[in-house]
Formats: sequence, C-alpha cells, structure tokens
Amino acid sequence: MNDGRGRNINGSGINPFSTDLDFQSLSVVQSPVVNSNQFKGSNYFSYFGSLNYSFDEKYILTGVIRRDGSSRFGENTGYGTFPAASVGWNVSSEPFMQNQNFISNLQFRAGWGQMGSDSNVSPNNQFSLFASDRGNTWYPIDGQNSGANEGFAASRIGNTNAQWETSETTNIGFDLAFWNDKLEFIFDWWKKDTKDLLYQVPLPGTTGNYAAAPSVNIGGMSNSGVDFRLLEEEILQKTLHSK
Repeated sequence: MNDGRGRNINGSGINPFSTDLDFQSLSVVQSPVVNSNQFKGSNYFSYFGSLNYSFDEKYILTGVIRRDGSSRFGENTGYGTFPAASVGWNVSSEPFMQNQNFISNLQFRAGWGQMGSDSNVSPNNQFSLFASDRGNTWYPIDGQNSGANEGFAASRIGNTNAQWETSETTNIGFDLAFWNDKLEFIFDWWKKDTKDLLYQVPLPGTTGNYAAAPSVNIGGMSNSGVDFRLLEEEILQKTLHSK
C-alpha cells in the first residue's frame, strides 16, 4: 500500500563566502530562503496471488493474478484485475534426449499477461472543479466601475468513468544449445496490445477556454517483434574476461 504522502525541504542563497563545500551553509550566504511543505499524492492499494508448479523439472507452470487500486480513478473504476500465466517444457530432461551429444539444452516457453497503468491521468481527472480567476470570473454586477464581484467558473470537467489502461502481452520462445552449451541460440516472438489508452479530448466551444479537458479511454496501440541471440562459448569467455 502506498498512500502518496511525503514532505520536502529546500533552501537557496547567493554569494557564499567560500566555494569549499565544507564551509557552505545557509547561515553564511546572502538572502537565504528556506521552504518546506507536505503533500498528498495518489493512493494505491494492491494485492496478488501466485501459483508455481514444476513436475520432474520437465513441465513448469506459473500463474499470477493482481488486484490493483488507484485513487486516480472513480469509485466504480478504481480497481483493476490483471492476470498472467506462463508455461515451460524442458525437452532436454525427456528420456529420448539422453542418448545424444548434439543438443545439450532445449526448452520451449510461452507466456501471456496483463498489466495496468494509471500514469497518464491526473489525480483530479474524476472531479468537476470550480475556481476563481480575476480575468474570467470577476464582474461589476451592480454596474459600478469601482468594484467587481467574485464569481466561479468550471476549471476542470470531471470524468468518473475513466479506468485503467491495460497492456496485454503474449510471448513465445525457445532456448537451444549445442555441444555441451558451446553454441546457444535464444529466440522470442512477442506481441503487446494496449487498450483503453487515456487521452484528453477537446472540449466544445460552449464550455469556454477556462476548463481543463478530462482524460477518457479512447485509444489503443499494438506492437510486435522478434528477438534472438546467438552466443558462442569463445565469445562469451572473451566478454567475461573483458569485464
């Protein structure tokens, strides 16, 4: 759990009598200024469960489920559930792989999972706020030029339906090694789909220019690619020695 609270302190001054760091302090500078404040940020609460299973070092199964809560979203959308799972098959441990010296390691693996993000939304996004500004909300209601009456205008249009951005990633790959791991080849194919991306939408002109636009879940993005590495024992040894 992270309640987002904290505090900071800072100081400044000019013309220190010495540039030696051992003799510099706010008591020996001109125009010293010291500021401090406390703040409350976003609140988070998360819990998760995991399951790990391995049979005879051949078949591996892992599962994780997260439940994340963020104060950046409204009451009905503050929590999101994000599962993930992966499987692996260590072919090298199978009996039919024991009587050969060509392939020293062969493993297949696959994974799928979801992850949430709230980094692209203001903590105030869910609230409709009002503020006073002399250039926008003050007016001489009584018709006299000697004074103006304070008013309030919308400073933010709230969106209580905003929810977590969700990234869904799929990965399939294998590890292959030959001749007692003298030559290794690692391959991965992956795809990442992100949905419910949060963006600020333009407001109609009837709202005026004073209010901040809300963030809404209207975007999506997809990425995919292939990663592979080819490692040779002599290259590995040279790399280790160079470090």
